[in-house]
Amino acid sequence: MTSLLPAVRRLAEGVQNPIQYLGGELNAVVKDPDTVSARMVLCYPDVYEIGASHNGSQVLYSVLNAEPDLSCERAYTPWPDMASAMREAGVPLFSLETHEPVSSADVLGFTLQTELTYSNVLETLDLAGLPIWARERDASHPIVIAGGHGAHSPEVLAEFVDVFLPGDGEETLPLFLRKVAELRAANTPREELLHELARSFAWAYVPAMYDAAFDGKNGAFNGLTPRFSDVPKRIQGAAVFDFSAVPIATHPIVPFAKTVHETISLEIMRGCTRGCRFCQAGMITRPMRYRRVEDLVAAAEEAIANTGYDEITLTSLSSGDYPWIEELITEMNARFAPRGVSVSLPSLRVTGELARLPGLTNGVRKGALTFAPEVATDRLRKIINKDIRNEDMLTSARAAYAEGWSKIKIYYMIGIPGEMEEDLRAVVEFADELSRLRREVTGKGKAQINVTVTTFVPKAFVPFQWDGMMDRETVREKQNWMRGLNRNRSVKLKFHDAEQSYLEGVLARGDRRLAPGIAEAWKRGARFDAWSEHADLDRWLDAFDAQGIDPDAFALRERGEHEALPWDHLDIGPAREYLWAERERARQLIKTDYCVGKVCHVCGVPPSLCFAIKRDMGLLDTQQRGILEIDEEGLTKGVAGVDKSAARTLRATSPGPVRAHRRARDASAAGSVEAAGSNESAGTTSATQENSAPSTEPSSS
Repeated sequence: MTSLLPAVRRLAEGVQNPIQYLGGELNAVVKDPDTVSARMVLCYPDVYEIGASHNGSQVLYSVLNAEPDLSCERAYTPWPDMASAMREAGVPLFSLETHEPVSSADVLGFTLQTELTYSNVLETLDLAGLPIWARERDASHPIVIAGGHGAHSPEVLAEFVDVFLPGDGEETLPLFLRKVAELRAANTPREELLHELARSFAWAYVPAMYDAAFDGKNGAFNGLTPRFSDVPKRIQGAAVFDFSAVPIATHPIVPFAKTVHETISLEIMRGCTRGCRFCQAGMITRPMRYRRVEDLVAAAEEAIANTGYDEITLTSLSSGDYPWIEELITEMNARFAPRGVSVSLPSLRVTGELARLPGLTNGVRKGALTFAPEVATDRLRKIINKDIRNEDMLTSARAAYAEGWSKIKIYYMIGIPGEMEEDLRAVVEFADELSRLRREVTGKGKAQINVTVTTFVPKAFVPFQWDGMMDRETVREKQNWMRGLNRNRSVKLKFHDAEQSYLEGVLARGDRRLAPGIAEAWKRGARFDAWSEHADLDRWLDAFDAQGIDPDAFALRERGEHEALPWDHLDIGPAREYLWAERERARQLIKTDYCVGKVCHVCGVPPSLCFAIKRDMGLLDTQQRGILEIDEEGLTKGVAGVDKSAARTLRATSPGPVRAHRRARDASAAGSVEAAGSNESAGTTSATQENSAPSTEPSSS
C-alpha cells in the first residue's frame, strides 16, 4: 500500500477544516487493496461537509463493503485551498480510507446530485492525475462511472465519463465492479473493455459506443446511433423491486467534522406516483416500494447504538404516503422519545391527514415542520398536478402549533409554465396567514415561516421537459417584486440565485456539444458553482462564447413534440407519450388522479409489477392505501387500458435488479409478471430514481 497520509497531514496543517482530509471516522471500513478483486472510490463531487451527509452514498458504501471481494472507499472534491496545496506539492487526490491515490482504483464513481457540481467532476479528475477527456484515458486508468440524478440526463458529461449507471445501484454496482475486475485482470484493451460493458449490461450507458447527431453547434439534437450492432439502442435503468431486502446503512460513517445533516437517515419507501408534472424524482423512481415498520424500527435501534445520534430522519419523496406512517411514528416515539431522540419527517404532503401527525411526535424536540406545496393557487395546482389545498395546510399548522411547534419551512417554485402575478402574490399572502395563525391558536407570538423559493428548471423525464425555462432577468424581477410584498418580519423569503438556476438549466438540458464550454469554464477557474462565494456566471458565459456555444439555445428554447431529446436513449420512468399527454392536460388545467388505490393510468411502468410489489407487502387485501382492487381469483379491477378480465399470475418475489419491457397501451398490455421474468433472462431491463426535494435513495454511484 502506498499511503499518502503523511503528505496529506503536512498539507492539512495550512488549510481550512483539515480534519476532513484525514479519514479514520467511526464506522469507516478499511480493507487492504491486495485482498480484494475490485476497488472502487466513490466520490461526491463537493466539499466533505456536503457529501458526507448523502444517505445514498452511505448505503452504496455499506452494500459494497459487505462483499468480501469488493472494496469501496470515499473521496470528495478538495476545497480550493487544499487543491492548490496539493498541486503545488505534487500530491494527487487520495481516498479517505487508505489514502492511496484515487488513480490506482479500478473504478472511480461520481454521484451526480446537482448540475452545479459538474465543474467539480473535472476538478476531481485533474487532481487525481487523470485526463479529463474520456477519449484520452487508457488501460492504466480507472473506469470513470457516474450515477445519481445526473445519470438520467448524461449527454452533457458524455465526453468526460466512461459509463453511466442510471437507476438504483444496490444490486447493479457489485455486478458491474466484478465485471470490470474480470476484464482488467485479462488485460483487456480499454476500447474493448468499454464495448464489453455496454453489451453485457442493459442498464449501463457507455457514451463512446454511440455517435451523436446535431443541427450545428446550437441547433436541435438529432439523437444517438449505436456504433455496434450488439449494444442496445436504448439503455434501461436498473430498479430494486424487493425494497425490503435492500440493506439499510445501520453503521453509517460518523464524521469528525461538522456536516450539513447529523442524523440517522432511514429511507422508508422509494418512488412516488403522485404525478407532479415538475418532479423528476417522482417520475423516474416509479413504482413505489416500501419497507416494513419492524425493519425500520430495528434499523433505527441498531443505527443509534452504532452512532450516538439523537435524531432519526424518515426520508422519502412523500412520507405521508407511506402506508403505515402513523404506526411507524407511534412506534418510533414510544421507543426513542424517552431517550431524547427526535423523529423528523421531511417531504410531508399537505393533506387533511397531515393534521394527525404532529401529535404523534409529542415529547421530542420541536424543530421545524417542512411542507412543499410548490404553488399557492388552485389554478397552478391543476397545471402542476399537485393535489393540495391551503385549508389542509392551515389545519395541519393549527395542529402543529397546538403541539408546540413554532417554525414551519415551506418550499415554493416560480417560473412554472402558465404562472401569473396572482400566483406570486398568493405565496407571500399565505405565508403571512400561516405565521399569524400561531398567535390565534396559542396566544403567543407569530410563527417563524421560512419560505424557500426555487426557480423551476425543466428536467428530463417530466411532462414539462419540452418547455424552456424562464430567463434570469424575469426571474430576478419576480423575486424582487415578491420581496416588496412581504411586510411580516416573521416571514423570511429566501430565493435561489437566478444566475445559478440558469446555469443549472443549461447543464440539465444540454448535450455533449456543451463539453468544450464546460472544460473551458473549468480551465478559467469554475469550481463549486453551487457555493455563492465561488459562483460566477460571467465566467461560464465567457467560456461558452469562446467555444461558440449559445447557452440560451439549450436552457430557454421550447422543444417540439417529436423533436429528439438528449435523454431519449434512456428507458426510464413513464413513457414519452404519457409525459406529452400530461403536458397537454396541464395546459387544459386537467388533473390526473393519484393511481394508488384508484385507477392505473398505464404510464409505462408495467402494472403487473406494481401489483406484485404491493402484494408482497400485504397491501392488496387492505383498504389502507392498497394499489388497485384485486379479486380472489387474481383478476384486476379498474385498470385503464388493460383487459379487466385478463388472468394475472403474480409471483411471490420481486424480479431483481432489472425489469420487463414496457407494457403496451392496449389490451395486450395484460401480460403477467411471470412473462416479465422470461424477458429478464434475455437481459432486458427498465428503470426506476432535490426541481424536487433532495434525493434520498442511492442511485448508482
